[in-house]
Amino acid sequence: MTRVPKLAAAISLGLLVLVGAPVEAQSLRGGSGAPGGAEAGTGLPVPEMAKPLMNRLTQAQREINATLSREMRAVRQGSPGAALAVVGVAFLYGILHAAGPGHGKLIVSSFFLARDTRLLTGLLAGVLFSLLQAVSSIALVAVLALALEWGGFEVLGQSVRLELVSYGLIVAVGLYLTASALRDGHHHGQSEGRPARRPSSLWSVVTAAGLTPCASAIIILLFAWANHVFALGIGATLVMALGMAITVCAMGLAAIGARRAVLRSTRARPELFHWAQRGLSVTGAVLITVFGCLLCAGAWARLP
Repeated sequence: MTRVPKLAAAISLGLLVLVGAPVEAQSLRGGSGAPGGAEAGTGLPVPEMAKPLMNRLTQAQREINATLSREMRAVRQGSPGAALAVVGVAFLYGILHAAGPGHGKLIVSSFFLARDTRLLTGLLAGVLFSLLQAVSSIALVAVLALALEWGGFEVLGQSVRLELVSYGLIVAVGLYLTASALRDGHHHGQSEGRPARRPSSLWSVVTAAGLTPCASAIIILLFAWANHVFALGIGATLVMALGMAITVCAMGLAAIGARRAVLRSTRARPELFHWAQRGLSVTGAVLITVFGCLLCAGAWARLP
């Protein structure tokens, strides 16, 4: 039976390396009133093996940021086609941004590791999570920058408070899932050896993680506001979310596939299958809880 916990641990480590350490938000530099730069690290450690990849992704994001800045200035100056360029670059930026390490993919993928989930449900969860992050960012900037006329750095600073609430909810959901996984492990009587699906738990995880505003989206919105093209900034943020959804969905489906592969390989041996199922459920739930705590600690340390 020791092979199964080791396999579950290997899958968990793979998810951590791929999606565990968030990339710092990069700066957008531009016209009058735009923030000169911002950083929003979330406090998770960066695995050594992931640092070269993270550095390359960071450099690519800087280059895309510069392109977005240039095209938004061109829109303000009346350049034809610049708005379309902003939207296209934002979509590619969303794919690339989500390919970097980030807490959202970790939380959602950990849930798919912990619980049996349909593929279609996994796709819907990835899309909803990405759109929630975009809407959260838009609402934050609209209220603080437009309505209250706060400066860019003040908006970014206050976004940390919303992060703290989001991460606290993630911890609460993680604790609930951990308790449920431990309780379910004592019951063997379900058909096909599968635990009952709990869609409400998935949507709780997606909502808690999606409440966290995307720092890169906030910076794009602030720059658009400074250049008097805020409507374009909203459109670019929503398109960016669609790009993010592609990558988030791919990672979620990979986690679903990994869980199914482990369980399929042990199905012929009921007792081993039970331990594999229980090990994956507990591992995924504990990952959500632990990383939620680390994210809370990081956000608390960054409070203004």
